[in-house]
Order: sequence, then C-alpha cells, then structure tokens
Amino acid sequence: MKLIKTISSFILSLAFIFPVYSQAYTSTQAHEERVNAIFPFEASSNSDDSFYSAGNDGFIIKWSSDGMGEHYQISDLQIKNIVRNPQTGDIAVYETDGSSTHRVLVVDSKSFAKRYAKRFNDTVTSLSFSEKGTYLIVGTAAVNGTYIINAKTGTITKRTTDVSGVITMSRTGASEKTAVFYSSTGSLIYYNLQTFKMIKKFPTESLLEQPILFGSGNMKNRFFAGIKDNVIYLIDATNGKILAQYQAKEPYIIAGRSEYEDGFYFVTNNGKNYSLKTVTNDMLLKQINATGSQTINPPSPLVVKNFTGLKSRDSFTCASKNSSTVILGTQSGNIYTMTSVPESETYTLFAITEKMYERIYDIEADDSGFYLLTSSTVYHSSFESRQVDLIAKNQAQTNLIPYNENIILWSKGSRKSVQKLNISSGTAETLFTPINYIQNVRIFGENLVYIQGNSSVGLYNLSTGENKEIYTGTSIQDAIMYDEEYLYVAKTSTQSSDSPLISVNIQTKETVPIKIPGNVVFSLSYDYDSNRKNVYGIVIKSQSQSDTNVTEVFSYNPSTKTLTTLLRLSDEDSSAFTALHYPRVYTNLGKNQVYSCNVETKKNMVYRRSASMPMKMVQNGSRIAILNRNGSISWYTTNSQAITADWYLTVNGEWFEL
Repeated sequence: MKLIKTISSFILSLAFIFPVYSQAYTSTQAHEERVNAIFPFEASSNSDDSFYSAGNDGFIIKWSSDGMGEHYQISDLQIKNIVRNPQTGDIAVYETDGSSTHRVLVVDSKSFAKRYAKRFNDTVTSLSFSEKGTYLIVGTAAVNGTYIINAKTGTITKRTTDVSGVITMSRTGASEKTAVFYSSTGSLIYYNLQTFKMIKKFPTESLLEQPILFGSGNMKNRFFAGIKDNVIYLIDATNGKILAQYQAKEPYIIAGRSEYEDGFYFVTNNGKNYSLKTVTNDMLLKQINATGSQTINPPSPLVVKNFTGLKSRDSFTCASKNSSTVILGTQSGNIYTMTSVPESETYTLFAITEKMYERIYDIEADDSGFYLLTSSTVYHSSFESRQVDLIAKNQAQTNLIPYNENIILWSKGSRKSVQKLNISSGTAETLFTPINYIQNVRIFGENLVYIQGNSSVGLYNLSTGENKEIYTGTSIQDAIMYDEEYLYVAKTSTQSSDSPLISVNIQTKETVPIKIPGNVVFSLSYDYDSNRKNVYGIVIKSQSQSDTNVTEVFSYNPSTKTLTTLLRLSDEDSSAFTALHYPRVYTNLGKNQVYSCNVETKKNMVYRRSASMPMKMVQNGSRIAILNRNGSISWYTTNSQAITADWYLTVNGEWFEL
C-alpha cells in the first residue's frame, strides 16, 4: 500500500525557540557536577563582587557578594567557558558534548533569550569579549581557526587567516584598536582590529595552559603567564621573554583586572594543604630592569596564606580572582572563596555552596499520585497532599516503572539487574540480568520490552518469566510493543534505502520497513491499552539544500499507512522525548520547553519552563509533573501555560517550594 505523507495544518515550527518567560531560582545549591569556569564581573573601571560559575551540568550561576546564587540552566551539554559582555551584560558560553558538538551561545543575562548561536567544527580553545563589548573573539583548535564576531549580530567580521596556530587566549586593549593573542605553538601575536592585520609576533614558550594577561596601572597588560608540566612561566608580554619560572604542584593561576590589582597569584597543592602565593608587578619589573632578558634567579613568590578544608576526594578544577576575593571551583560542583589578605595561621577553607536538595532521577504517575526515585529511595507523593511517603530503599537504580502493586527498577546505561520491587514488603527480586548495558525498558501489559546496547531488543513476560530476544540490528534507538503480534523498532538508517522505523513479527521475527523519510527515529510513544492505534515518535531528517538537519515529531497510522508531522525544529535535537496522554502529545523538542499538541482540536500549547530544562513529563488527570534535569519537579495543569509550582526534594525527604 502506498504511503500517504501529509503535513498537518497545525504544524508548529520551533526554529531555535529559546525561553523568555522563565526565571532563575536563588539558593546556595552547588553545581550538580564539575565546575569548569568562573568569570568575575570586576573590570578596570569597577570592583563588582559578583561572578558567574558554569559547569558540566549546563547551569550558569550568578553569585552575589552575600553568597546567594541565581541558577539557570542554559544547556543540556557541558559548559566549558563563560564570559560576559562588559557593555551589554550579555553572556557567551561554550557548550560541547566533548566530541562532535561545539557551539558558542550568546544570551541576554536577564531574560535568558537567545541572541544567537555559532557552531564550530573544532573544539573552542578561547572565548572573550573585547573591552567595549564590540567583538566576541573565538579561538578554535583548527589552524587559522580564530574568529572575530560582531558581538551584537553574531555575524563573522573576520576569520584571522593570517594568524597561524591554535589561539588559546585573546585580549583587547581599552580602545579596542588592538588585540593580543597567544598561540600554543609559542607566539604572542599583536593584531590590529581596525585593519584586521597582524602587527607583531614574538616567540615565547609553547603549549602553555591557563594563559592569562595581567598587570595594572603603568604596567597594564604588561605581563603574560601560563603553565606547562607543573611549571609556571611569567613572561614579558612586550617581547615574549621569560622573566621567571616556578615549580608548583597542580597549580591554578589567577589575576584581578582592576586598576588597583598588584600582580599575579597562584594556588598550589602542598600535599596536606594548599598555598596561595603571589608575585607582584614590582618584582617582575625589577627583573626587566635588572637584565633586560631572562633572569637566572627569579625572586621567590610571596606566601599569602596556607589553607585547608577541601573535602576528601574532591579537587580544584578552576580558579579566578575578583577584587580581593579568590574563587575556586571543584570537581564535585562546589564553590569556595577566600580573601587575598595575608594570614600567618593556616586558614580553613569553607564552601559557599551546599547540597541542599536530593536529586530526583525518575518520576511516574499512578492513580493516586506520583512515584519518585532518588539514588537511595523510592517515594510516593501528590501535589494536593504535599506529603512525601517513603516506599522502599533503592540500591542506586536510576529508573522506575509502576506495575500493579510493584515497581520495576532498572538503570539506564548499565548492566545492573532489572528488579521487581514489592511495594508492600519493600523487598526486591531480580527479574533478569542484561548481558549488555540497558538503553531502555518499557512496559506493555504483562511484557517488558528492553533494548541492550544499540543492537538487541528483548521481551520479558512478567507473568511467565519467559525472556527472549526478538530483534538484533545496529543503532537501535527505541522499541514499542504494538500488540501481541508486532513490535515497532526505531533505529538509525545505515544507507539511503534503509528505513529508520520497522515492524517486527514477535513470533516469526520477520521485519518490514516503514516508509518514513529520515536519518534516525527515536522516542516512540503508543497507548497499548486503548483502541487508538497511532504511533508517535521523533525523526531527524537531512535537508538536501543545506548541510543542516531538521527534527520532527510525527504520528504514524499503521492501518492507513499515513504519516503526519506535528512539530518541526529547524535544527537537530537527538535527545527530545515524546509522551502520549490522549488527545495530547507532549514533547520537549528544542530542549527548553514542553509543547502539547492536541491531535483532536488541532491546538498547541507551550508550557513555560523553570530554571532547569525539562527532561520528562508524566500526567495524572489534569495534573502534569515535569521532571527537570537538575532533579526538581515543575507542576502544571493541562489547560494552563504557567507553572503552578516548582518543588525541590530536600535531603530530609521534604518538599521545598521556590
């Protein structure tokens, strides 16, 4: 039968929609994961105590002098760098998945509305705004891969093809007429931002990490520093000559930017504790005046203070300086601060952050409320009662599925056994142990459909205990049980003639491709218990006229072979979900908000997001609960766009409402 492809009249184009209604939440909560970057507001013209932190959890946090942080998730990827436009306050971040996605995103610092995004083929190695905020300068790991971008429009003003090597630091002068770049090949390069031509190039030490330019007053930006193999190099930025070298274990180098800043600081690990040390501008100037070249015996750094207090197994990952405050980020997501005022006694370091909330990893609905899963506990709660009931202990499983008077527990991305937890007794029994990591587990009547790795679809019968493999292939994304006879399997197309969606006969294992155009299908939704037989899912397609992709939410009717597009995003989103609660199909396509498509009334609705990005939604009657990426819950009703409430589960097992 011929496939009829129709595009619905109520299709909603989501091209690069970004939230403008959501608000940051304020607390002392730490980052969920590693802190990668700290950017202070301090500049030569002000001494603002505020600063931004960013990390692997995709959050940016604006910290004020009172120790409170405004949290907002700007990405579902790692944020490796963050900078602030000194003129407009706009924020630029480098977000990446660590392999193929490298993107610089610029947003408004108050509304979080997106200004623009720039994709790069290579790792971003440096990111900075010019001193007046006219340009955004992006260095990449490609040779001649430095871009000077109009900070307001996002258009590329110049790609500096005359600047060779990988640029890992850029800084402009106050007038923005010139810039200085550091190339990892071992060069300090001065560049004319009016003619976009190189002025001078000085050889210096190569492969320096944490490169910074510093110096104030008459010596503004006179000095340059970096680290290689646990050696700190201090360099004359006017000629590239080394002024001093210092051995330091696991050092982090920092320098303030105000006119009153005197020199350069670094943190080093002494084994049992740490030290904050400094080398002043005058000490370096004496080196220059003494010999005019390299100095054999550089002055010893001054010890500002020794300090301790870092929790066991934690480690520093980044550092910065803001006025007289030294700021340190850690592997666990904490932020520590201390002053640069000298102290003779060992100082005990304290974090300004704390783990206030328990992360919720999964949520599901039942007739009376919602089940919640943390790393150690299964809870039951409802919006109306606000009561949190402890159901049973959890042995670090990450996902749950209600089943009669039981809970199915499993862990995405692991080989942990799939368990059945008896709610009454609190005891768990093993159903089966996968031979490969579990990608997904779905329940259809008395059957669990599960995917191992990306190559196998299995079927486990909860009544009989029968466990069998139904389909093997490559790049499997999802699977649903359509009825007692057929499965539908979503996967990646391996060639142009291959289909990303197939039906599989459960008994004979015969496969039939579904004629759906696209590169990959995933996130299937289907109502197994009703007579409505449409299958919903997401497909990513290549656009023949360009190198970009589009992502669409679709509906497929197996009886009529009709394919209908419900939503379209002019970008690639490989992590979006669909959820079916007839007559509404929900999705977070575009990552930032949840959309509802009413397939009966042909009306759409956008649910305004919270401070964190939506990850999953479940529904009980007219009550909607959205699980956010930071483990919080946002509550809605089906007929209102506004958030009813944002709830966080405290470490004491109680709800805290923001």
